[in-house]
Amino acid sequence: MDKPKLWTKDFINITTISFFIFLAFYILLTALPIQLTKEFGGGADQAGLLLTLFLIAAIVIRPFAGKWVSTGSQKKILIYSAVAFFIGTLFYPFVTNIWALYALRILHGFTFGIITTVKGTISAEVIPDSRRGEGLSWFSLAMGLAMVIGPVIGLNLANIGSYTTAYVLCIVVSAVNIFLSIVIHVPEQEQPEVTSKTKKRFELNDLVDKKAAPFALVIFILAFAYSGIASFLALYAQEINLVKAASTFFVVYAGLMFVFRPFVGVWADRYGASKIVYPCIVLFAIGMVMLSLPQTAVIMIAAGALVGIGYGSVTPILQTQIISSVDKHRVGIANSLFFNSMDLGMAIGAFVLGIAANSFGFSSIYISGIVLVVVGGFAYFALASRKKKENRQAAEAMSK
Repeated sequence: MDKPKLWTKDFINITTISFFIFLAFYILLTALPIQLTKEFGGGADQAGLLLTLFLIAAIVIRPFAGKWVSTGSQKKILIYSAVAFFIGTLFYPFVTNIWALYALRILHGFTFGIITTVKGTISAEVIPDSRRGEGLSWFSLAMGLAMVIGPVIGLNLANIGSYTTAYVLCIVVSAVNIFLSIVIHVPEQEQPEVTSKTKKRFELNDLVDKKAAPFALVIFILAFAYSGIASFLALYAQEINLVKAASTFFVVYAGLMFVFRPFVGVWADRYGASKIVYPCIVLFAIGMVMLSLPQTAVIMIAAGALVGIGYGSVTPILQTQIISSVDKHRVGIANSLFFNSMDLGMAIGAFVLGIAANSFGFSSIYISGIVLVVVGGFAYFALASRKKKENRQAAEAMSK
């Protein structure tokens, strides 16, 4: 029997939209802190606040976006949010002070939260059920590719003071997303029935699943640690004259993430998730240790390799575990919790680690990162041990 087709026009379009959203996100993530410190006279703590405000806005709007997506027209929401995201990018070349930049980041964060919610939902709609795992793996790699290309573009353009060029590139790719949003075909989705007035209200249970929350905590801790790399490696590299090495860091990070990520899911299914998660966390910790050392180009690039294998590979496994821990009809809630945990870790981490960098220097970010990754490892060990005990007790109860 032939497999249903995965690489349809609509799947390619929604994957391209995802790539362009995150390409703009990472170009801005890298270029804005450098402009803020060089041209606006801000410090590392204020640079960290750029990401914090952006992601907090996305986190706040995402639960509402999820409700809109489940009850309204997904295509219309995709088009409107693509237009709103594009309008946000239009203002970056004209910002002249820190406070205007903060306001723009908040507004742009709202649009980011909506468009990332709707494009993730549509991706699940256009992928055949029998190829969902394969399709979502490829779909997530689009974000991973942007995670590398974006910082390289942003870092190199910001390093020569070409901020406007970086922002115009974001404007162009955001405009392309509007076109792709218009031409994409979104399958009709079933509208949920509202059985009572009480179900129209948001409840905590609609946003958080108790079974998934422990995994979300691990994701939050690891994302907190990674925020020190995403937000401050560019500034750190400028301070120690290793800008080219920092660009190579992200290239190596992406290359190894792309090599390993397609296989880690298979390995986790075959050998058990914990046997893959633990080595990944160890490699992530070693990468943080290397970044905390006196830097050379070789050390920084080698750290990129270890972080790419470690953090780059562990996140899809944790996403799979958080989804597998809930009932089938609550997979959407689990996915929302996964992304919100990651975004919240990045947001709070950028702010807190920015304060640390301002007071104690950039190396303190990566020393703190070592501690965070180790704590995340112990939290996962406690969670895995509890799950193993519960499964054993359940098996014993069934055998009686």
